Amino acid sequence: MDNNIEKPERRYDIDWLRVILFGLLIPFHVAIGVYWSTYGEDINPNITDDSDERKEIAEEGNDYTYESVDPTSMFLHWMHQWRLAALFMISGMGTAFAFKRRSWKTFLTERLQRLLVPMFFGMWTVGFIGGIITGSANLEGNSFVDTIVAFVLHVFLTSFIFWIPLFGKIIALGHLWFLWNLFLYSLLCVPIFHIVQKYADGKLAIALRSTFTMKAGLGIFVLFPTLLAITELLFKPWFPGFIGIGYEWVWYLVFFLFGYICIISRDQYYEFLNMHRQLITAITMLLTIAFVVIRLQQHDDGIPYMDGGWIEHGILHNEMTILGCFIHSFHSWFWCLTVFAWGSHLLNKNSPSLAYLNQGVYPFYIVHMPITFAGLKIAKELDLTGIPAVLFGCIIVTTGCWIVFELVRRTRITRYLFGIKKVQQKQSVTQDVNQL
Repeated sequence: MDNNIEKPERRYDIDWLRVILFGLLIPFHVAIGVYWSTYGEDINPNITDDSDERKEIAEEGNDYTYESVDPTSMFLHWMHQWRLAALFMISGMGTAFAFKRRSWKTFLTERLQRLLVPMFFGMWTVGFIGGIITGSANLEGNSFVDTIVAFVLHVFLTSFIFWIPLFGKIIALGHLWFLWNLFLYSLLCVPIFHIVQKYADGKLAIALRSTFTMKAGLGIFVLFPTLLAITELLFKPWFPGFIGIGYEWVWYLVFFLFGYICIISRDQYYEFLNMHRQLITAITMLLTIAFVVIRLQQHDDGIPYMDGGWIEHGILHNEMTILGCFIHSFHSWFWCLTVFAWGSHLLNKNSPSLAYLNQGVYPFYIVHMPITFAGLKIAKELDLTGIPAVLFGCIIVTTGCWIVFELVRRTRITRYLFGIKKVQQKQSVTQDVNQL
C-alpha cells in the first residue's frame, strides 16, 4: 500500500485544531444570540423595550439580525464562512486516518455508534431542555402526565423526521445537524474510501493526490476553490444556505472530501502548506477585503449575494451573484488553508491536556446550546448587554459544559451516550475515527 496512506506519524495539529474550532462554538453561539437574536428576542440581552431606541437601531441598519453590517455582526458573519468548513475538512481528515486500518463495514458500524447514538440522545434530551428554555416547548401549567406526554411526543417525532438535504427541515435537529450531515457524507463517500484503500496506487488515488503536484499550485489555489464555487453557482439561486441545508449541504460535502484528499496525499499536502504558508496568508487577507466589500454591497442592494436564494428577487444569476459565489468559496477555502498551514507550523505538538480536551469535544458540543439559552436569559435579567453579555454567557456555558463533561465521563453508559472514546494507555500512532 502507498506510503502516503501507511505512514504512522500522528498529526497533533489536527487534534488541536479540532479542539480549538469546536471550542469556538461557545463564543460564536453566545454572540449570535446577542447580536443576531438567533434564539428569539425574549432571551436577547441587547433587545430593549424602548421603542424609540429600537427604531434608531433599525434605521442605522444595525438591528440585531444576520443582515446587520455592525462591525461585530460582520465579524461573526466572517467567522461563519470558514469555521464549519474547516471542521468538515477535519472530519474528512479523520476519516482518511480511520480508513487505513478498518474495513468499510467496521467504519460504518463505528459511524453509527459515534455519530447517531449521541445525535439521538441529544435530540431526545438536550433538544427538549433547550425547547423549554426558549419557550418553543411551553410546559407552563402542564401536569406531570402532560409533561411526560410532551416528552414522548418529542422523542417520537425527532426519531423519524430529520433534516432533508437541500430543501430544509421538517423537525429541527437544532445544533446536532452537524452529526446527521457527517453521517450522510460518510455513507455516501464510502465507495471512494474503499476504492482508494484497496487500490492505493490505482487511477483514482493517483488522480486525487495529483492535485497537490500541479504546476504553480493550480490544484490547490484554483481547482479546489473553483469546484466549491461551482456548487454555489448550481445550487445557491434556489437553495440559500442555513446551518447545513440548502447549498451548504453540498458545499460542506465537498470540504469533507477535500479534507480526505489532504490526508491520503499527506506528504505532498504538508510540504505544500510549509512552502506556501506566507503566500496563502497574503492571498487570504486580500480575499477577506473582497468578502467585506461584497457583504456591504449585499446590505446596500438587499440581495443576498453571499447567502443565496436570490431567485426570490427575480434573479437567476448576474455579475454580482457570480462574483459573490467565487469570492465566497475562495475566501472560505483560503481561510481553511491559512488555519491548517499555521496549525501545522505551530501546533503539531503533543500535550498531556490534549487527550483530555479531545474527550471533551462531544459532551461540550452536545450540551452547550441549552446552557447558552440559560446564560443569555440570566444576562438579560442582570441587564448585561453587548460584550459584557457575551463574556458572561461564555463563562456560564464553559463552566456548565465542563461540569457535565466531568460527570458523564465517569461511567461507561454515559460515555457511550455522549460519544466519549476511552483513551488508551499508549496513544495510537494514527488519528482515530472519533475525530469528527
